[in-house]
Amino acid sequence: MMQFIILLRGVNVGGKNRVPMSELKQYLIDDGFINVKSHINSGNLIVESAEDTKQDVLIKCQKILLEHFTFPVEVVVLSDKEYQKELADIPVWWGEDEDYRHNALFLLPSADKKELAELLSAIDSVYEKVYIGEHAVFWSSSFKKNYSKTHYSKLASRPFYKQVTIRNRNTTLKLLTFLEN
Repeated sequence: MMQFIILLRGVNVGGKNRVPMSELKQYLIDDGFINVKSHINSGNLIVESAEDTKQDVLIKCQKILLEHFTFPVEVVVLSDKEYQKELADIPVWWGEDEDYRHNALFLLPSADKKELAELLSAIDSVYEKVYIGEHAVFWSSSFKKNYSKTHYSKLASRPFYKQVTIRNRNTTLKLLTFLEN
């Protein structure tokens, strides 16, 4: 039995792109997934399947979203092993400073990883730290002081913002605990 993390981009934010998690969970169950769980209302799901590959899960999710919702929704799917390895490799500074905001930017299938790596490796700031993983970018940035001096504060205006779906540290770690239970 394989577990998969499904992360939807830009749903249920500020009343826009409404995707009720209870409905989506039912669609996933109807499509053959078992032990379907969601965490908060921002598009975080865990499913199990005995036979589906990561690509199968992605295709099924995209089909469900296309059939049942009137707006495009991008999806990231990671296997349990990929997610666990990604979080096992993060630097100790991610989450260390309470005055910093700590986020994981999960790369969408459409992400240009080479372009992202070039862009992010150029960040050299005393106000933030960036670690580029295989499937996500782990970003800690000053939040209470000097936030306007961070590259993160300008993230929404950058082209690569549309190539990621962002989860805060608490959500990222909570999803990990779901895989381990």
